[in-house]
Amino acid sequence: MILVVFLFTGITNAQLRYGIKGGLNVSSLSSSSSAVDQVRAASSYQVGLLFQLKLGSFSIQPELLYTIKSSDLEIPTGEAPKLREYIGKVTSLNYKTQNIEIPVNLQLGMDFGPARVYAQAGPYMTYALSGALNGDVKLYDTVDENMAFNKFDWGIGLGAGAEIFGFQFALKYDFGMNPAGKEVITNKSSKVNMNPFYDMKNRNLNISLAYLF
Repeated sequence: MILVVFLFTGITNAQLRYGIKGGLNVSSLSSSSSAVDQVRAASSYQVGLLFQLKLGSFSIQPELLYTIKSSDLEIPTGEAPKLREYIGKVTSLNYKTQNIEIPVNLQLGMDFGPARVYAQAGPYMTYALSGALNGDVKLYDTVDENMAFNKFDWGIGLGAGAEIFGFQFALKYDFGMNPAGKEVITNKSSKVNMNPFYDMKNRNLNISLAYLF
């Protein structure tokens, strides 16, 4: 309803721009799984296009991004037999996905001469094009009843940024809501989930630089 009001009352003063964007990802997986001893963030990147509709102090900025998310996991000795059966006898594991992501950032800012600072929040949706464990085991190509992965993710991002002379610098943290893995229960009586990735969700800190035309 607020968006409709903005569109109808401020359409004459609306400013539509488009741009290109790139940035650094520092991503990880949140985990409460006993199959994982420690989770460490790993760096990657994102690139893409953005569009911005500015209505006074309020802006809507949808984006289309190619983004890589990665995380390093430490696996306790003797834990997660199904996980070890799937990836082999290793004590560390790199999880990496290549994705198409569509965030819609709602920005509220203030102008200071040629500069503008803003806070932003908004939802995003992600579709995984491919993924791998330790660069070898393909997440979505390998069929395994106890290690099924979700291709779709969705969540919310919070952040802040600044614009000056067409350049936009932003810092944003994304909270994934969909588990990385699908729930697999083989024993209906015990209801024990056999897929440790079901207890993990994507987390990503992005530092980006964009240019708006």
